[in-house]
Amino acid sequence: MALQWIIDKSESLSINRKPVVARTTARDGSIRIVSRGSQPARIEVKVADGIPWTSLKADIYDLDSMSYSTPQTVTIPFSKYPWYYNNANPGAGAESFSVYLLQVPEWTLFARNQVSWSGPFILVQAI
Repeated sequence: MALQWIIDKSESLSINRKPVVARTTARDGSIRIVSRGSQPARIEVKVADGIPWTSLKADIYDLDSMSYSTPQTVTIPFSKYPWYYNNANPGAGAESFSVYLLQVPEWTLFARNQVSWSGPFILVQAI
C-alpha cells in the first residue's frame, strides 16, 4: 500500500461524496439539472507538519517513482479516526478505497530534519 502512509500520518481527512451535476437555465428562466453519473469520492488528506525527514524520506522518494495511473488501496484506520466509524470498531469491515493520487503538495525541510507540506494530498476514488 504505497499511499497508506499518507492516511496514517495525517492530521486531517476530508471525504467529499457530493454528486456532480450540470445545470442549465433556459431563456424563459426554467432550470434543468442533470446528474453527471457516478461520483467518485474525493479525499483530501493533510499530512502533519513536523514529522522527521528520516521517517518520511523513503515514502517521499516512493512517490517520485510511483505510477499515478495505477490505483492504490487505502484504508481509513479505526485507531486514527474512530469518529468515522461512530466509535464502533469495524474490525475487518474497515472502509477501503481504491484511489488515484491526483495532487501531491510540495514538501520543505525546516528546523533541523522536519518536513512541512504546502497543502493537502488529493486522492480520487477509482470507479
